[in-house]
Amino acid sequence: MSGRTVWLASYPKSGNTWFRAVYSAWRTSGAPDLDTLGTIASSRERFDDSLSIASSDLTPQEIELLRPRADDVVDGDIEQLHLQKIHDQLTTGRASRYIVSEAATRCALYVIRDPRDVAVSLAHHNEHGVDWAAVKLNDPAAAMSDRADDISDQLLQRLGSWSTHVRSWVDHAPFPVHVVRYEDCLDDPVTVFTAAFTAAGFPVVTEDFAAAVERSSFAHLQAREAEGGFREARSRTAPFFRQGMAGGWRTELPEALADGIVAAHADVMARFGYLDPMSGTVPSSDAPA
Repeated sequence: MSGRTVWLASYPKSGNTWFRAVYSAWRTSGAPDLDTLGTIASSRERFDDSLSIASSDLTPQEIELLRPRADDVVDGDIEQLHLQKIHDQLTTGRASRYIVSEAATRCALYVIRDPRDVAVSLAHHNEHGVDWAAVKLNDPAAAMSDRADDISDQLLQRLGSWSTHVRSWVDHAPFPVHVVRYEDCLDDPVTVFTAAFTAAGFPVVTEDFAAAVERSSFAHLQAREAEGGFREARSRTAPFFRQGMAGGWRTELPEALADGIVAAHADVMARFGYLDPMSGTVPSSDAPA
């Protein structure tokens, strides 16, 4: 691929922020700047500025058709390989095409996390109950920023169900995709981050990434948020960097909801090791989601 964009793709609350923090710490050789972790691909401002079009004047279908063009403009303005956050399912229902520009793409890093932990983290982030989150993960029509009566700072993002989201990137992408399990990042962050960014084509030096991982630890990010806040946090009271661990679903997710998630996503969960009896144990290291 000739593009310079490396998509950092994930279902929401799967570890995307941690990756961007490590990337920021590596790029700057300093502490990650929580206010400059980069915009999301669905940013309304990114779309409007790139195309000199007011997205508020367009229909969702028109926006979806034009989003790849915005990717082309952004990619053309940046001379080096760069990371771009995205939560969209790779294919869209109504436009029946990829939501990203193939020409602008180098590859993708796809971060996956046990959907039972995703449900718990998503519930806390949106200040809803875990039952709401479990329903969302199982909903083939799930989306974000989809209210017709509201113009938010993000454009419509079609998620689909958790399994559909995973498959759209891992199985159907027209470009290389390197899959990273959030739980593996917890177990051996330096090795996993080094392998991921190497696969993406970044000029990796393991020692540099070891230092970047240290500067991006959960404790450091939590302290930074406590001092100056974090613009991606939705709640004014609850922290964005809450626990940063695996297996929290065992104490926070009712058995019936956990079983429902497994029933809906067993094939993909088994494929990525989430139905192994040993999976879901809390590792000794912490990380943000």
